[in-house]
Amino acid sequence: MDGNLRRSLLAVPASSEKMIEKSKTLACDQILFDLEDAVAPNEKASARANLIKLFTSKPNFQARYISVRVNATNTPYFADDLAALAKIPTGALFSIILPKVESASQIDLLGNALLVDAQIESAAGLASVESIAAHPRCLSLSYGPLDFAADLGASLDTLNDDDLKQFTLYPLMKILVAARANQKLAFDGPEVDIRNSEKLSKGSSRVRALGFDGKWVLHPDQIALCNQIFTPSEGEFQRASALIAKYESAKSAGLGAVTDGDLMIDEASLRIAAKTVARHLAFKTS
Repeated sequence: MDGNLRRSLLAVPASSEKMIEKSKTLACDQILFDLEDAVAPNEKASARANLIKLFTSKPNFQARYISVRVNATNTPYFADDLAALAKIPTGALFSIILPKVESASQIDLLGNALLVDAQIESAAGLASVESIAAHPRCLSLSYGPLDFAADLGASLDTLNDDDLKQFTLYPLMKILVAARANQKLAFDGPEVDIRNSEKLSKGSSRVRALGFDGKWVLHPDQIALCNQIFTPSEGEFQRASALIAKYESAKSAGLGAVTDGDLMIDEASLRIAAKTVARHLAFKTS
């Protein structure tokens, strides 16, 4: 699996056996069993034991990709997380989610056999994002908005919508550019107001328009909307297909310029349309 078919990334606390069991039936693209922020310090050991028990039983999941988020490398929990991962059967996990990555060398601490989805959650991480994305075992970059804001000393609750968009635009675009320059995927962090579908819709639509591949979600109720927004619609697919056909027809006729209504169609338009078609087909047929 190359990991490309990802839109919705559901974080599931590894401390909750009930949520672990529920996750097997959920139609998200990736499940992230969490040993980090969602697990209290006094529950870390039992959470690791839950995952070892789970994967030893060879469970079936509806999700395509199954991963575990460990604690950050500079915490006292990281070594025990690695020891627990060593007890999980080979091939059971797609990747490891590494939080608060601030240098590419931290990825090497996970060992040579593990693929990594890296979270960028600090100023230092953002400053090093190009080298992190270039690491050969790094599959994707994810923006961690709350930890990033805390690291900068920002008070997001006091910002209006326009100021909040301005605040997030720089880290989002730097993460996206670093990911694309290294042929990696890019994901936005979660909408923590889990019952507010309007905020989820607006936030997801915005980052999709910027070019992001998907978004983290924290509750099963967020999955369907997230999947919908990050999958090109039938209308988008039809328009993109028609544009490609029109361009190819004009090219075959030897025409140097092609228009679609009042818009000029060029190679850039063609690449955008081709990506829309490919993404629609990939998720509709998978």
